[in-house]
Amino acid sequence: MFRTEKEAHTLRVAAPRTFVSLSLALLALLDGCGSDSAMLGVPTGKVTFLAVNNLIAPVTISVDGSPYVILSNGRTTQITLPASTQLTWTSAKPADAEGQMIPDEIGVEHVDVGSISGTFAITNVIGNQTYFTARIFNFTNLRVSIGVSDGTKVWCAAVLPAATQTAPGFTLIGYYRLLSTTDLRAYTTTTNCTGSFVSWPSSQLTGLEPKSGMLTLSLEPTS
Repeated sequence: MFRTEKEAHTLRVAAPRTFVSLSLALLALLDGCGSDSAMLGVPTGKVTFLAVNNLIAPVTISVDGSPYVILSNGRTTQITLPASTQLTWTSAKPADAEGQMIPDEIGVEHVDVGSISGTFAITNVIGNQTYFTARIFNFTNLRVSIGVSDGTKVWCAAVLPAATQTAPGFTLIGYYRLLSTTDLRAYTTTTNCTGSFVSWPSSQLTGLEPKSGMLTLSLEPTS
């Protein structure tokens, strides 16, 4: 069917109107989607929660990369933050005889603020992984080094002083993953976790204190 010039002209001027209408409808749809950002999983609003440190080591909680609060064992604090905040925490590390920090296996942990409901509890279970720490008493006259092995690598965790006439030697190590291959070692000939050692195998690293992951162990002289 042929169109007249007038009909063709009418179609040409009508097309932009249709395009404008569709464009406005599309913009309205996109604007509506933007207003429902929370429904799409974008964090909005503020979250108020109680932060609790159950670890033996103090922890530093940081907000957007800057230290916000330090909590020692058992301490709590109330925090209010935007749901989109980047929250991280890490535990303090023990120091060696020269005052240098000894790295352990808890790094910088990231937390989704928008997912916190009521209480944010820091414990020795991170994700699905259990971590442990140990206080170790030395009733021998040997100064030893304490190493933590995962079966492939040894972390030199501490130097354990010898007992004196009045008290046993004592040390507290950092936090390490508790695996089926983990063993805790006392190196008896060096202070750098090499050479001969006696050990507590994974089967003996049981009875951790709930939430803190604390073990109490002792090194005693052979009879």
